[in-house]
Amino acid sequence: MLLALFPLSLFAEKEGGGVSVGRLFSSDDTVLMNLFNTVSQHAETVHQYQAQTYVRSQYKVHKRNALIRLVPSMFKFYDGVSDYLTESVGEVQYVAPDVYHMKLRALSGTFRRNQVGLYNALEFLNVNVYSPTTLLPDKLISPFNRRAVKYYDYYLDSITGPPDSPNYCIRIVPRNNGIQLVDGTVVVSHGTWLVRELTLHGRIDLVDFTLHVQMGEGEGRELLPARCDVNLMFRFLWNRIESDCSAFFSYDDLVLDGDEEVESPASVSDEYDLTQQYLLKCDDSEVVYDTAYIAPFRPVPLDTTLQKMYADFNFLKQEQALAKPLAKRKNRVFWGNVSDALTDSYTLDLNKLGHFRFSPILDLGMLSYSPSKGVSYKQQFNYYRVFKDNRLFKVSPKAGYNFTRKELYWSADFDFYYAPERLGAFTLKVGNGNRIYTSRIMDKLSQQRDTLVDFSKLNLNYFKDMYVQVGNRIEISNGLQLFTGIDVHRRKAVRPSELVVKDELQRPTSFFMQPTYITFAPRVKVVWTPGQYYYMDGLRKVYLHSNFPTFSLDYEHGFKGVMGSNGSYGRMEADIHQCIRLSSVSNLYYRYGGGVFTEQKGVYFVDFANFSRSNLPVGWEDEISGAFHLLGNDWYNSSRWYSRAHLTFEAPFIILPRTRSHQGIVHSERLYGSILYTTHLHPYVELGYGIGTYLFNLGIFTSNVNGQFHEVGCKFTFELFSRR
Repeated sequence: MLLALFPLSLFAEKEGGGVSVGRLFSSDDTVLMNLFNTVSQHAETVHQYQAQTYVRSQYKVHKRNALIRLVPSMFKFYDGVSDYLTESVGEVQYVAPDVYHMKLRALSGTFRRNQVGLYNALEFLNVNVYSPTTLLPDKLISPFNRRAVKYYDYYLDSITGPPDSPNYCIRIVPRNNGIQLVDGTVVVSHGTWLVRELTLHGRIDLVDFTLHVQMGEGEGRELLPARCDVNLMFRFLWNRIESDCSAFFSYDDLVLDGDEEVESPASVSDEYDLTQQYLLKCDDSEVVYDTAYIAPFRPVPLDTTLQKMYADFNFLKQEQALAKPLAKRKNRVFWGNVSDALTDSYTLDLNKLGHFRFSPILDLGMLSYSPSKGVSYKQQFNYYRVFKDNRLFKVSPKAGYNFTRKELYWSADFDFYYAPERLGAFTLKVGNGNRIYTSRIMDKLSQQRDTLVDFSKLNLNYFKDMYVQVGNRIEISNGLQLFTGIDVHRRKAVRPSELVVKDELQRPTSFFMQPTYITFAPRVKVVWTPGQYYYMDGLRKVYLHSNFPTFSLDYEHGFKGVMGSNGSYGRMEADIHQCIRLSSVSNLYYRYGGGVFTEQKGVYFVDFANFSRSNLPVGWEDEISGAFHLLGNDWYNSSRWYSRAHLTFEAPFIILPRTRSHQGIVHSERLYGSILYTTHLHPYVELGYGIGTYLFNLGIFTSNVNGQFHEVGCKFTFELFSRR
């Protein structure tokens, strides 16, 4: 090995030792510093490009059983067939820094559903080697930046090439067993310090992957992949399916930093309009399903094995069509559709009448447990119809059952977007709400000397709630929205009778309650997000993100005597919340808000909009900041005012680096802190720690009431395939 011929001055000397294959790089080694500097320098060199892609995927079913049907949108198998093939031709549009859009042009394969099974592989092919933080957006921490040295160790694996321009093969080893980290090798050219190729191994959700990337040549294409090969091994409940995918890229309209033809959105007067980055979208109606159409785009011809797979597939379809009587085929189709509805999301296209989308009947993601809610499950589906000028009519019914409380909840939202460019919509919401007690209960509660109320000692008369909300939403200016409407509630007693409340000496007192109460309340709400980024999908405006918090002010006034309304009141709530992106895989969430009921006359119901409890499952992300997980339902209606604050920190490596053996399935850890002030709670404090995995989310919480320890509990939700 002629090591003396290579530029040894690039390597920092350690204890008199020179360069040697297998040695560990220090964090200030020149090779690493040059690599990190080059990646940082070229992070925004490529402004945009349009690329034509050809992707070939081979699938091998090693093991499968009936439990594979629990995987939503899994491709359908043929009996006795273990090898499958897909080919696709498409376009990829990239806009710096990490905006990718793919359009499928043609698709062919040997599946029952050609559209399925392909997109999971394409996700691994959007590798941005020169991204400053992540290889795959929000999934894998890139080892090619300075901050990565706290996650990775680097070793010199080998040196190849001529002595005057060697290539350094660097071995990358993660310091922890986190699923955001990868291991593998990268080849870097001396002088230019550009990445020439890389091989990485890792795991995302249920898939183990090996990715090999070869970079292009010349005219800026050395910054982009020319070919990507990925091997995926999917394992789930004794099912094992392997996929080998190869993607070839041909670039057009490549725009680099400094090019005169850089398309700056000068024609866009609004700096927050990112429409130019979101022009390309996939329309499945334009996809060509024809093998002959794909043939001219193949960079590598099909070998005899792949040709035989196509031939066997065509023969199998003909054989099945001729062998089975029509009645049996219809029967099989019927039961196949029933099986699909149990485990898959399903979209029914009614041509010009709109589209129905059903969620799977057996969807573990809709099942959850928490100490305050108990066990609950829900189902939902959507109907939408698009009219000319991008006007949209949407219906979103949902229903669920809380097994602990033995209560059925349902709702239906109707939205007609009459001015989609300004988010203008007429809204109608109907459904049943949480059971609640009246303001007279609070009058009795306020008389109790003990500030910590034990609701189990009270014979509370709850009321069922039916509501109708009619309103209008319109954007006044970018990020500033105005909501106006009318809320009508009809609350009926669960057990019509006199209400009996026991005092601190357990002496019963009673007063008469009406069996039914009606409230009629006009409402106005203002929501403002400064610096709101968006894009236009035709005439429809779609919000993206903002670097500033969202502020809201909500006021509602109930009038007595209108439509039989029984009470008069005023409700005002204010709220501020934001998610701050600290890094590619860590976030800080905060929320602060308060509310008060004013002008109380007669009997009314303390039912806040922001400070409320849903008894049905919601996504973990929906409650990641802004929820009390152990607070009982009765406390939400026990005070005429409240003030609360929430703080959540989310990152992949908080505690678990010290427990390496249990870290392989955890993609994030979370620290929770919440505090609440009400009439009887001053304060209520809740602290928690949670983990997020591809299978489930789990949080453990402890609460403190008025300076005293109260309880410990946990919240659990299934997350399997919820990010599909």
